[in-house]
Amino acid sequence: MLTSDKFTLTTVTLAVGLALSHSAIAATASSDETTATKAKTEVIVVRGDRENKDGFRPKTVDLGPLGSRSIKDTPYAISVFNRELMDNVNATSLNDILKYMPSTQMEARGGTDVGRPQSRGMEGGVVDNNHLDGMNVVATTAQPMELLERVEVIQGLTGAIYGPASPAGNFNYVFKRPTEDYFTSVTAGMTDDGAWLLHTDTSGSPNQYFGYRVNLLQEEGDGYVSNSHINRKAMGLAFDINPDDYTTIQLNGSYYKFDKFGLPGGFSYGGDVGLPGALDSTKKGYGQPYSGAGLETTTGSAKVIRQLGDNWKLTAGVLHQEAKRTLNGVSNILNGDDTFSQRMSTSGAAGKFTVTSNVANLTGQLYTGGIRHDLVLGTAGYSWSIYGASSRSAAMLGTSDLDNPQVYDAPELNLNLPRHKTGNTTVQSGIIGDTITWNEQWSTMLLGSYNDFDVDNYNVNGDKTNSYSKDGVSSTVSVIYKPTENISTYVTYADTLEAGGSASPDAQNFGETLDPVRSYQNEIGIKSSIGEFDVNAALFRVKRPMAYEGVDGYYREQGMQNNKGAELTVNGYLTDNLKIYSGVTYLDAVLEDAFDPATANKQVVGVPKWQGNMLLEYKLAPVAGLSFTGNLHYTGKRAANNINTSWASSFTTVDVGAKYVLPKLIAQETVLQLHVTNLFDRDYWAAIFPGNIYGTPGASNSAFLGEPRQIKLTATVKF
Repeated sequence: MLTSDKFTLTTVTLAVGLALSHSAIAATASSDETTATKAKTEVIVVRGDRENKDGFRPKTVDLGPLGSRSIKDTPYAISVFNRELMDNVNATSLNDILKYMPSTQMEARGGTDVGRPQSRGMEGGVVDNNHLDGMNVVATTAQPMELLERVEVIQGLTGAIYGPASPAGNFNYVFKRPTEDYFTSVTAGMTDDGAWLLHTDTSGSPNQYFGYRVNLLQEEGDGYVSNSHINRKAMGLAFDINPDDYTTIQLNGSYYKFDKFGLPGGFSYGGDVGLPGALDSTKKGYGQPYSGAGLETTTGSAKVIRQLGDNWKLTAGVLHQEAKRTLNGVSNILNGDDTFSQRMSTSGAAGKFTVTSNVANLTGQLYTGGIRHDLVLGTAGYSWSIYGASSRSAAMLGTSDLDNPQVYDAPELNLNLPRHKTGNTTVQSGIIGDTITWNEQWSTMLLGSYNDFDVDNYNVNGDKTNSYSKDGVSSTVSVIYKPTENISTYVTYADTLEAGGSASPDAQNFGETLDPVRSYQNEIGIKSSIGEFDVNAALFRVKRPMAYEGVDGYYREQGMQNNKGAELTVNGYLTDNLKIYSGVTYLDAVLEDAFDPATANKQVVGVPKWQGNMLLEYKLAPVAGLSFTGNLHYTGKRAANNINTSWASSFTTVDVGAKYVLPKLIAQETVLQLHVTNLFDRDYWAAIFPGNIYGTPGASNSAFLGEPRQIKLTATVKF
C-alpha cells in the first residue's frame, strides 16, 4: 500500500511524465492512423468525451443489455449527470449528485458515504440496483466521481433489463474511456478548511489499435470540524484495444482509498423519542477525532465488443470488486431530554464485500415487412459474498447536552477483529426483448428476464446454516406514441423480483425462506423538446410487498409499501447564455397493512413529499470565458418515525459558483473555479434511516446531519 508521501510523489511524477510524453506521441502518430481510428470508433467505441458539450441536455442513456438508447424514446423517467455537470458543481461523491435528481435520495447507513442510493422512496439494495458499465457493483462504499464520465439513473423497475432488484431504480456509473484526442488535465484545489487536492486526467490514442485513460487523485486535509480529517486516494486506468476494425476490448482498473474521521456520527432514537431540530454539524463532540470510516475499494473489469455487420453487435464482460470497510463510528443516542449518550463500536455491519458480475448480450435489428425489430438476447448476473466480524467490541463514551457535546478519550477497543464469510448470493438472469417500431408514431417495448437465485448463509465456524434456491420471471411492457418528432408519450408496466427473506429464530416458522418478492410499477409519461431544452413529465405508482412476523408469530408476506407520485424535469438551454438542469417530484410514500395498526397508512420514514432542484449556469457574454452557476435545492419535511409523531423539518440550500476560462496561451485551456455550497450555512438533517421498512412503532431510527457551508477553489490546466 502506498504511503501518503509516496502516493503524492507518484501522482506528481506520473502527471509530469504523461504530460511531457503527449507531445512526443502526438507528433509521431500518423494522420492515416488517426483517420482510421475515427472511422472505426464511430461504429463500436464509446469515447470518453461523448456528450461533454451537452451535459445540461443529455441525449442518450446506456440501458445495459439493450445498449445505448435515446432518452426521449425510452419509456422510463431517466436522469443523467455527466462530466461537465460534475465539474461545474464540484461533485466528488455520489451524495453530491443525488440532490440534482428530483426523485433520488441517499439512505445513509453509518453516513452518506456508505449509504444506499434510492429512487422514488424505495429502499435500495447493496448490489442489485447498482452497476458500473452495466455490471453489478457494491453500493455501500464510497464512489470516486473523478473516475467517472457520468452517472445514469433509471427511476423505475428494471428487473427485465438488469435482473432482479429492489424497486429503487437503477444507478449505473460509467467509467471514463480513452479519447481520440490527446490531452493531459491537471487540477489543483483547496478548501477553506485547509484540505488540498491534486487530480490528473490524461488520455489519448497513439494509433488505431490502442487508447488509454489514466486518472490519479489525492485529497487530504482538515474537515469542517476541528480535529477532523479527510484523506482520499484514487487511481483509475482504462484501455481500449482494437485488434481489428470490428472489435474493441475494454480493460478497466481502479483503486479508491477513502478515510474520513472526526465528523459527526449518526443520531439514533427510539420510536417514542422525537427528533430535535437540526444541530450545528461543525461542533466538536458529535463525532470523535478517532472515529469514522475507512473504505478501500478495488475494481477490475474486461469487456469485449464485437460488431457483427451493420446491424448486430455482441458484448460480453466480467467485473470483480472487493470493498473493505472499517466502520468505527460513534452513535449518538438521543435520550429525549436534550441530552445524548455516545457509544463507539467496531461495527456489526459487514467489513468486506466481494462481487463478481457478468454480462453477455447480442443486440441487433431486423425487419418483418415494414416493421422494425430491435432485439436483445443476453444474460447478466453476479456472485456476492459478505464478510462480517466474528465478534463485536463496544464502549460507552459518556453523556452530554445536545448543545454542548464533549470530546472523550479514545476507548480501548479491538479494531482488528477477524472476519468470516457470513453469506453468498448468486443471481443469474436470461434476458430477451424486442422493441417493435410499427410506424413513425407507434412502437412497443417487450422485455422479460428469467431469474435464478441461490443464497447460502454461514456461521462463524464456516458451516452452512441454511440455503435458498428459487427462480422466477420479471417483465416490462411499454407502448410509445409519438404524435410529432419532438414529442414522445409512453405507458409502461413493469414487475421485478428480489430474493425473499428468511424467518428468524424467533418466528414459528424459523428456517423457512419465502418465495421471491414481486414489486410492480405503472408509469405514464411525456417527453418533449421545446426549442433548445427538454421537458419530461411522468406519473407513477410503485408497490412493494413486505414480510414480517405477525401477531401469530409466523414470518410471511403480509404488508405493502405503496408509493405514488409525479415528476417533472426541465433541462437544456433557455437562451444562448443560460442553461438549466432542474426537476421537482411529488411523492406520497405510504405503508399499507403495516406491522402495527398505529403505523398503517403512515408516511414512510425519511421520504419527503416534495423535493426539487434548479441548477442554472449563466455565461456573461461581455466578459469572454466568465460564467456563474447557482443552485437552489428544496427537500420537504420527512417523517422521522413510523407512527408519524415526529418530523424532520423541510430545508432549502443555495450553492453558487464562478468559472473563468483564461485566454489560450501555452496551455490548451486554463480554468479557475470557485464553489460555495450551502451558502447561507443552513443546519439540516441530510438523511434519515428507518429502523425497519415494515412499520414497527418502536423501531430505532438514525438521522444524519448535512454539511455546513463549504468553499473550494480549483485551478485546472489542460494541455
